[in-house]
Amino acid sequence: MNMIKRYSVHIFFLRMIFSFCLIFSVSCTYDYFEDETNYVIYVPKANAELITDEYRIEDIHIYIYNSETLEKQKSASFPFQENARMKLGNFNFRLFPGSYSTYCFANTGEINFHQMASRQDATFGLPESDNMEYRYPGSLPRFSVEITNPKINYPGPLVVDTAYFNKRYSGRICVAFKKLTKINPLLSYSNIKNVKIAATGTGTYQRMSLLTDSVHTRSSSYTSSDKVIMDCIPYENPYEDYSFGIDGYFFPSLSDAEGLPISLTMDFIDHNGNSIQVVYMDVTETLHMNQTIYVGTDGFTTMVLNISDPEQWNSEIVSGGNQSGGDEGMGV
Repeated sequence: MNMIKRYSVHIFFLRMIFSFCLIFSVSCTYDYFEDETNYVIYVPKANAELITDEYRIEDIHIYIYNSETLEKQKSASFPFQENARMKLGNFNFRLFPGSYSTYCFANTGEINFHQMASRQDATFGLPESDNMEYRYPGSLPRFSVEITNPKINYPGPLVVDTAYFNKRYSGRICVAFKKLTKINPLLSYSNIKNVKIAATGTGTYQRMSLLTDSVHTRSSSYTSSDKVIMDCIPYENPYEDYSFGIDGYFFPSLSDAEGLPISLTMDFIDHNGNSIQVVYMDVTETLHMNQTIYVGTDGFTTMVLNISDPEQWNSEIVSGGNQSGGDEGMGV
């Protein structure tokens, strides 16, 4: 009888120890197995089995926030050979249960990121300039942004979000010119090598907390005197009876608090590098993220061109591919 009681006590304690270990292992599995993936961002344009010269991204930056605090981040560049999963376009993370905000950026070029540890303080934008002039040989980087809001449960199924990167963060302004020879006989397409644009009233950086969607996102500027300067190569017959045109990419319009319209100072340069004429123009329309605004001018009057189909604008320019996959999804 004593032997039976002794065995019963032993079995009872063994069961207690086993139950404790089981509970402990379940609670600790999540905390200590670093290779446990419960969240994946799939990027088709980083998948080695899908990418082409036209269908790919050059770089990717991922920031995952738990409320206002940066929880995880990851950056990689083409050809994305860091590991076998990344080669197939999968960017894996292990997150604690909760709700998150994920920001994915691609083709960022010279865009800088600052103070990313806090979503409230985080910004991205053009490299700061001592003289408040931001010069680009061509146009601003046509980088893309994808925002998702995953909810992670544990235990729970693997959560997968797809970042297509088919829409631009920057907005595009297309300007068509006609009858400029009435201002100056030399202002013809054949005489113009390039047009230097100095834009004011456009953003030079973006607060992460104000990055929402293509309609409501507004940018900011380091100072009220910021100028974005770029060279634009003209092209013929952009639209109907307009003789030539140019276009450039800009941050979305400033917030209402800053309240400045976008103004363009356009200096027409001949093939010898000499200035022919300077033309000024205000763009009173709000430039949204991933939007294209079409305007036409004769040097005196400026009007918004109501183009319902982007193919109406010089189709060779609109459809010209780039490594981010072209200008898919034009418009808001």
